Formats: sequence, structure tokens, C-alpha cells
Amino acid sequence: MKGLSARRIQFKLGEIWESPLLHVLFTQEDEVIVARCLDFSVSSHGENEKEALRSLTEAIKEYLLTAIEENAMDVVYDPAQNRYWRMFNEIEAKATLGNLKRSLSKSLKKITFDTVKELKPDRVHDKFMGK
Repeated sequence: MKGLSARRIQFKLGEIWESPLLHVLFTQEDEVIVARCLDFSVSSHGENEKEALRSLTEAIKEYLLTAIEENAMDVVYDPAQNRYWRMFNEIEAKATLGNLKRSLSKSLKKITFDTVKELKPDRVHDKFMGK
């Protein structure tokens, strides 16, 4: 199993419900791409990430509908094994570092060290606190 990408997605059930951001790990396993929702321990697969995600969306829908039918909403959160969370976090950290390096490289071409010392942050956006 090879980790490919880690994404945070929002799942919608029509106009009825929109999930919080869910953790999705994509891995290459044999000849298929597997998409795992780490929050629900639900997975599916496809020939590429787009197909795997489409299939995972359907699996999550069925998982949630079954939980509703069985009145099992108290146990719907069923996190995946720690090894999948570690893989997700490692992939996400590498992607963040790559984005940071690219962003700094572009900016550093335009500014000098002295101008950076004088800069103050404009604002901080906390997506989890809604600020």
C-alpha cells in the first residue's frame, strides 16, 4: 500500500445535510486507488482518485442512512486505525511544507529581508473558530 494524497472534504446529502470537513486518504493498492474516510472507517475504490472519491461518497451516504435507520447516531463516528491517520498526517504535512516553500520562493523574489522585518500580519483566519 502506497499513500498518494490526503484531503479534507465536505460531504453533502442533497440540500438536507452538509458534513464538517472529513479526512480522506487515497492509497494505491494493487491495481486500484482506495479512498478511505478516516472519520467513519468507510472505504471504496476506483481506477483513479476521482472514481474512488465518487464511490466513497456513495458508501458514506449508505453508511449514514443505515446509522439513521438503526438509530445508531451515537456510534456513527468510528475512526480508522492509527496507521491510516499517521499516513494521512504525513502526506498532509509534506503537502503543506511544499506549499509553504513555493509561496515563500515566489514572495522572496519580490522582497528583501529588511522589508520583511517591517511587515505585520494583516489578519489570521481560523476556519475552525469561524473567525
